[in-house]
Amino acid sequence: MTNITLFAQVVGKIPKESIRKIIRTAQTEKHCKSYDTWSQLISMFFCQFSECVSVRDISNGLKSATGNLNHLGISRAPCKSTIAYQDVHRDSNVFRDIFYMLFRHFLIVVLFLLSEYNLQQKLSPDFAAFLACLSNLLLRSTMVTTMSAICLLPYFFVLNR
Repeated sequence: MTNITLFAQVVGKIPKESIRKIIRTAQTEKHCKSYDTWSQLISMFFCQFSECVSVRDISNGLKSATGNLNHLGISRAPCKSTIAYQDVHRDSNVFRDIFYMLFRHFLIVVLFLLSEYNLQQKLSPDFAAFLACLSNLLLRSTMVTTMSAICLLPYFFVLNR
């Protein structure tokens, strides 16, 4: 019996093929060897999900889950220097595009929940945590605009009730 973590289950809900299409379009995989854009995205999700405050926390946290990294689509845990280097040098526009694609993808689910159920009582904690991770990812990125932050304000109010 395998023990798949909650984080791996959340990552399993992400539409990987749509993300890979965005990555191919942005051509951010040109000169990378092992730490590709998908691995960096999973590292950023892990950072938000586990509330990491440093690159060391991300690296050590992913290294502690070595047996379950294949469920995340990562071959091995990245080193601290690799994470730091790619955070500086990889184009952040690809992550902006991924965020907006994920936001549109999961907006359908949120609208369904808003129309059919009482959101406070029926929203699962896993999905609420996933929405919080997505919104934090956008707010911490370098390409934040005022409009995108304003669009996310209703979700902060719903999640903080």
